Amino acid sequence: MKAIKYVMLVILVGLLSACDHGFEGEYKTKAGSGNEMLNAFSELMGSHSIIIGSDYIESEGERTTFEEIFVRKSDNGQRYLVFKESQGEQAWKIIDDNTLQQGNDLINITLQKIK
Repeated sequence: MKAIKYVMLVILVGLLSACDHGFEGEYKTKAGSGNEMLNAFSELMGSHSIIIGSDYIESEGERTTFEEIFVRKSDNGQRYLVFKESQGEQAWKIIDDNTLQQGNDLINITLQKIK
């Protein structure tokens, strides 16, 4: 009987740990641009911290909760961190396991994970 309880506990813990998207943590933001003039201007904006949780983002004391946060892989192999709400979805490009990017080449915000 103890063995069955132990196995059930291990299975439950495994299922719960599989629910994470892997990008939880604190990030520092930095604005940027592919255009030199816009890039110089964006550097004046400074940076701030964002916390990404299992189903929320917290920035400047405000928490936004999402139905789901998950990773989606596109046909060309690019990964995106998707924030799903009832009104739609936002997708942030995953540069690597510690870096996310919002926006495009003209204007973007890079989020670097703080270790």
